[in-house]
Amino acid sequence: MLSQRLSNRRLLVDLLALMFGLGAWIGINGIYVQLPLLVNISPEGWRLPAHMVMLVQFANLGPILYTLYIKYSAWACDKYITYVLLAAAALSTFILAFFYQKTSIIFGNEHSTALLSLMFVTAIVGCTSSVLFMPYMRNYREIYLVPYLIGEGLSGFVPSMVALIQGVGGNPECVNVTKPESTEVEFQTYYPEPRFSCETFFIFLGTVLSLCYLAFLGLNNLSVALGERVKLPGSMETLPTDTKAPPSYKTNAGWTMSKQVYSYLLIMMAIVCFLSNGTLPSIQSYSCLPYGNVAYHLTVTLSSMAGPLAMCLGFFIKTPKVSLLTCLMAILLVLSGFICFLAAKSPAPPLQYTLIGELLVVLSWIFINGLIGFIKLGITTLFRPDPGRGLYYTGVATQVGSLVGAITTFVLVNHAKVFDSYSPCSVLKGH
Repeated sequence: MLSQRLSNRRLLVDLLALMFGLGAWIGINGIYVQLPLLVNISPEGWRLPAHMVMLVQFANLGPILYTLYIKYSAWACDKYITYVLLAAAALSTFILAFFYQKTSIIFGNEHSTALLSLMFVTAIVGCTSSVLFMPYMRNYREIYLVPYLIGEGLSGFVPSMVALIQGVGGNPECVNVTKPESTEVEFQTYYPEPRFSCETFFIFLGTVLSLCYLAFLGLNNLSVALGERVKLPGSMETLPTDTKAPPSYKTNAGWTMSKQVYSYLLIMMAIVCFLSNGTLPSIQSYSCLPYGNVAYHLTVTLSSMAGPLAMCLGFFIKTPKVSLLTCLMAILLVLSGFICFLAAKSPAPPLQYTLIGELLVVLSWIFINGLIGFIKLGITTLFRPDPGRGLYYTGVATQVGSLVGAITTFVLVNHAKVFDSYSPCSVLKGH
């Protein structure tokens, strides 16, 4: 049976499709898992995640411009746009390796302009891949969509594994420093060095993105890949649903869903994305760093793996029930409330300086990301058979929830000053 399945496909094309999918989000995911190190050296400090979340939302300008392009342009050049995006992602990541610490003054405040601007480029690639990369795979036989999706899932797993190996060197220490001209003892925070630097990590990331570019080049030029095509490059679909169809709760195709459940699932998706793409990433540093750099590092890396792993359950649970999603949503809200409570209590949350506190915050984030991944998959699965605009409205709910969450938390973090940073030297400075 296995030999028959393998004889019906080309393993090289599987590998090329996997590497192509890997290039979709590995850039932005790779930068994200470096946050435990970047927040210590950036002028934004613990507010850096909130800035990154807002930039990712602005990066949705990419798919908007692409959608306008395919609507008003008769010249189909999706292949060349993909070349440009993958090349831009690889180049910006290589540049980031050498300039991520460069800052400049904007409106009287120092900002990580190089880091944030280059991250914005990789975010545009990730956001645009949703409407460009996956539809492009429809040019190939259906069996090659699976390795593409596996590659897209690995875009969070691979950088997390490398970041785990990198480590953060341990928790920060407070050391006394006496200046030659002064007799006063000053305290400074010392951050132990990781096994290798952010510069090395970004060079690795740029190398992987270069391989993703070469993989896409192979898909379009190698004879073994061209033999697996099913249609011409310019004849593919770019939208998963008929956008001219009216909202449908009952269709002639046999798909039915009550109006109440239809609306309920869309609201649930908006709330999940409000938390996952806006609120929680913005306050992650405030909820984790008071427990130490190691806790923050483990939270970022392990929780990044939890989402893709939870989505793998979709292969076993084909059509999840709405009642199951409701129960999981309730657990998600409780855990999210716990994380918000810890962030609000920063810089002195409960169980600080204890192993139980570190374990609780890490496990909470792992479960949260796992629940988010499964709930998103479950809602999408329920809407997938809809021949109307179910998937379209799911996308709208995703974007609206993400944008509202990002803006709300950005204001709370940067302007309302609801959350306070923690310094290991604050207690000593107070004496």
